[in-house]
Amino acid sequence: MAAPGLGLLRVPLLIAQTVDETTGESVNCLGYTNLTVYFKRSAALTGVVTIEEADFNPANETTYTGTWSPMLILDVSTMTTGTFAYHFAPASFSQVRARISTVVAGGNVTVTLVAV
Repeated sequence: MAAPGLGLLRVPLLIAQTVDETTGESVNCLGYTNLTVYFKRSAALTGVVTIEEADFNPANETTYTGTWSPMLILDVSTMTTGTFAYHFAPASFSQVRARISTVVAGGNVTVTLVAV
């Protein structure tokens, strides 16, 4: 359950992307304890998408240059259908983003974050 006063958070992290090292905007997940990331591919394809987390305050660091830690690395060629959902174990989260860590070929990928 989210911290009191926080409702459902649904944010697109990547929309129909293919380019290597494309990163989505970071999403402030402080106070949310349950995260699910949904992946949708447009066709049979190859590539890798990484969900990453970093601990910084976007109000104080508008351009974060530190290290991001991988939370999930998904080879999209292993998706048996056009969609895939990953549910993270309940925890404390900070700033979360998606990154294409290996170029997506043969289609594109969309990644959406849902937090409660």
